[in-house]
Amino acid sequence: MPGCYCYDSTLAGLLTLYARLLPERVAVERISATPLEQQSLFSSEICIATDQAVAEAFWQRLTKRLSGNSLKLLRRCLLADHPQQELLIYHYLLLEAEQGWKVDGMLAHPQVAPVWKLSRQVGREAHRYLGFVRFQQLQDGLYYAAIAPDHRILLLIGAHFAERFRDQQWIIHDQRHGEGIVYDCNSKEWLLLPMEVTAQPDVTPEEAQFQKLWRSYFSTLAIPERRNLKLQQGKVPLKVRSYLTEFTV
Repeated sequence: MPGCYCYDSTLAGLLTLYARLLPERVAVERISATPLEQQSLFSSEICIATDQAVAEAFWQRLTKRLSGNSLKLLRRCLLADHPQQELLIYHYLLLEAEQGWKVDGMLAHPQVAPVWKLSRQVGREAHRYLGFVRFQQLQDGLYYAAIAPDHRILLLIGAHFAERFRDQQWIIHDQRHGEGIVYDCNSKEWLLLPMEVTAQPDVTPEEAQFQKLWRSYFSTLAIPERRNLKLQQGKVPLKVRSYLTEFTV
């Protein structure tokens, strides 16, 4: 009978779970970072304790075994925010253990298609957010940008902004997932850290003036007779506009 399993919500915890279950090809009904509120009469949930050494060894084996395409797909899916992503990945890895690199060409397979689709969603969102990040200069000289993506894409966009703004101190804050990238222009390195901001950032007077000028330019440039709200929403979704200077009041 398929079982239910839980882990501590960390990447190491999930990798430990995969390392324990995959070799035995355990039938799994549910994998979650949150334990069930009520246990079923016919099945109980098993919590897998995190083992950092086991997780690291398992990841090293995966990186050596998987093809480049499969590894890219897996990395993106691990960053997804999806209620069944852990189970989808587990089924994909089960098939990959059987088929090896052949799995790259099995896009219509029921254990591959959902993972491939989820990977594309994460990659597409990361690409779009390269144009949806708006930095604002704070009083201490730091540049701060807030976003709220559906998926945890910071690891996918960090290198782009580190290259583009290499001479500035900046932060990109994912408010939805409570984490952020902190970039140090001296060491040219960036870190992904847990992050919560409870107050509105205090921008410089120059930043406030530039934002006002940008909104004015954006409004003046628009041609009312050629307004196409449907097209505009397709290019700039409503969910990101509250974080874009040109759409805020």
